[in-house]
Amino acid sequence: MLFNSRRSQRQAQPPPEAFDAQREKSAIAEMLLKSSAKLILGRGELEIIRGICQAIVEVTPRIRLAWTWFGPSDAQSIRPQVFAGPAVAYAEALHIERNLLTQIGPAFSTLDGKPAQAFSVSQYSLYGPWREAAREHGIRHVLALPIRSTFNGYSGMFVLYADRDGYFDDLGVGLFSGLAELFGSLMTVAAERVELERAAYHDALTGLLNRHALDLIDRRLYRTSLFEPASSILMLDLDHFKSINDRFGHDAGDAALQAVARVLRDALRRGDEIIRWGGEEFLVCLPQTPLADALKVAEKLRRGVEGVTEPEPLSVSIGACEVLAMQHLAQAIARADQALFDAKSQGRNQVRVVQ
Repeated sequence: MLFNSRRSQRQAQPPPEAFDAQREKSAIAEMLLKSSAKLILGRGELEIIRGICQAIVEVTPRIRLAWTWFGPSDAQSIRPQVFAGPAVAYAEALHIERNLLTQIGPAFSTLDGKPAQAFSVSQYSLYGPWREAAREHGIRHVLALPIRSTFNGYSGMFVLYADRDGYFDDLGVGLFSGLAELFGSLMTVAAERVELERAAYHDALTGLLNRHALDLIDRRLYRTSLFEPASSILMLDLDHFKSINDRFGHDAGDAALQAVARVLRDALRRGDEIIRWGGEEFLVCLPQTPLADALKVAEKLRRGVEGVTEPEPLSVSIGACEVLAMQHLAQAIARADQALFDAKSQGRNQVRVVQ
């Protein structure tokens, strides 16, 4: 009787619900419409994309992972930047080398601007990461869509992974292609903003920071007490530079400034900052560097500039000072300027300091 009872219970269980592609697609579309206002309001572009990816994987258990990448079209190494879903560990470890795309087959041809590709994967796939996706995360079907951008030289891709073979064939790619277009617009805006900020804070000729970046650096150097590590600054001015422009022309002068900028960048540590302060003036900011060490850096820079010999040998005068506690950068610059004046008036091509 017990056996028959269990058999009856098994027979009484309803059969698994058939997959309804139209209902699945409607649920995803409805979720996107309902959550769009909340996702967009007051968020950055990448946060919006991350929120949409998260909403997709939450509305349907079939989609195990969604990720995007966006960057220079000729990038040789690609890692997912925004991802969501139960299989995020797979995205975190994924590293695609463009020179291996021929081994992957047409899967990621979207990187070269090809149309969307939906394809099956299994634990027997030739490409190792596909085998891992199938074996470790139950992935059976993948959809890769191109992210196109009006920002010159940039593109990307939007990739979704499902645990049902033929999933994206059944749903169609229209809804997800629309998201890829939205992501392209959002990422284009983000890339343009980064480029505008870079242009706003950088000198076009040398690629160094310009005066607009002063407030950003001030926050790094400011210290509220004597117990915090001291920082120092150096004010550099090329000697007799006006005569180079007068005798050799402004193109030669520009080339000399670019050469000096390279010397300064190569000689400094990562984290040190250089501002093109004026025509031939440079401000070097040395975070957490006491004055004694800053003077060693100044001498290194002075000797480095002496190595610039086109269109003729150059030299530089340098004024140095330590940023005092509770002193803003503008005040320290005035003191470094005084030291620079001393270096100029006492013969040039030397380092002077103000205490």
